[in-house]
Amino acid sequence: MTISKNYYKAQLLGWSVYVLIATVVFIMTGSDITFELFGGIYLVFALGLIVSHYYRYAIIKLGWLKKDIISLIPRVILACLGLAVGFHSVYLTIGNFAFGWGFQFSWTDPNLITWAMLFFIWNLIYFSYIFFQRFRNEELKNAQLEATRNEYELRRLKDQMNPHFIFNAMNTIRALIDEDPVKAKNAVTQLSNVLRSSLSTGKHELISLEKEIVIVKDYLEIEKARYEERLMVKWRIEERSLKSMIPPLMLQTIVENCIKHGINQLPDGGTIEINSRVVNSIVEIEVLNPGRFDPDKKSEASLGIQNTKNRLSLSFGDHASITYKNTRDNRVRTLVVIPLNTNSL
Repeated sequence: MTISKNYYKAQLLGWSVYVLIATVVFIMTGSDITFELFGGIYLVFALGLIVSHYYRYAIIKLGWLKKDIISLIPRVILACLGLAVGFHSVYLTIGNFAFGWGFQFSWTDPNLITWAMLFFIWNLIYFSYIFFQRFRNEELKNAQLEATRNEYELRRLKDQMNPHFIFNAMNTIRALIDEDPVKAKNAVTQLSNVLRSSLSTGKHELISLEKEIVIVKDYLEIEKARYEERLMVKWRIEERSLKSMIPPLMLQTIVENCIKHGINQLPDGGTIEINSRVVNSIVEIEVLNPGRFDPDKKSEASLGIQNTKNRLSLSFGDHASITYKNTRDNRVRTLVVIPLNTNSL
C-alpha cells in the first residue's frame, strides 16, 4: 500500500500533540524542568513514531483493514496491551542507558496504562480514517455507477427512440397489417415492450438474466419480422444461469451490435447464437454472429463495447470481463464472464 504524505503529517502531528500535552502537564504540576524530563518526553515521541509505523505495517500484512468493526475490537485491544508492554520495556531500557533512570519493569507501573491508552487512541484515529476513506470511496463508486447508468439510460433512449429504428419498425408493422394482422399486432406489442423496458430497466443497477432475455426476445422478434429469413436465432440457456444478475440491457446491446454490424452487412444474413452456462462459480454468456470484428476500427460498436466494459467494472470490479474474438468459421464470438450471483448489488 502506498504511503501518502498525509500519513506522515498525521503521525508527526499526533505524537507532537502528545509532547505538547505532556510538557504542559509537567509544568502545571510543578515538576522540575530537567534534561532527563524532556529526554523522556521526546523518547516517547520517537518511539511512538517508530512503533506505530511498524504496527501499521503489521495491520496491513495481517489483513485487518479488510475486517469489520466487530472482529477488529478484540484484535485492537490485545494489540494495545501487547504494544504497551513492548513499548514500556524498550522505553525503560533506553532511558536507563541514556539517562541513568535505574527503573525496573513492573506490571503495576501506571505508565503501562498510559501507553495502552495512547495506542488505543492511535488505533481509534487510524481505523476511523480508514473506514471514512472506505465509505467515501464506496460513495464515489456509487456516484460513478449512477452517472454511468444515467448516461447509459440516456444513450439507450436515444438509440431506441432513434427515428431510423422506429421508421424501420413501423414500416415492418405497416407491411404486416395486410399480410398478417396477427403478426402485426404482436410486433406492435413487442415494440412497446422494448421501448418500455428501455425506460424502466435503467432504474436498476442489475437485473436477472432471465428478465434480460425476455427483452432481447421481444427485440429480436421485431428484427426477425424485418429481416425475415436473413435472421435466425439459436438459444442455449442453462437454467442455473437465469437468476444471475447482470447490468440491464447489456445483452441487448451485444445483440444489437450483432445485427447492425453483422447480419445487416451480409446479403444472406445469418444466425445469431446466444448461450449461457455456469462454470464453477462464474456465469459465461456467449453470443456468436456472422461477420468480422475489427478492434482498431472506431465505431458505434466499439463505443458500446467500452460502455459495457465500464458498467461491468463498476458492478463487479475485476471479477467480470467482456471479450470479442474472431473465430475460424468467420464469426464473432462475444464472451461475458461474471461472478455467479442471484442478488442485486
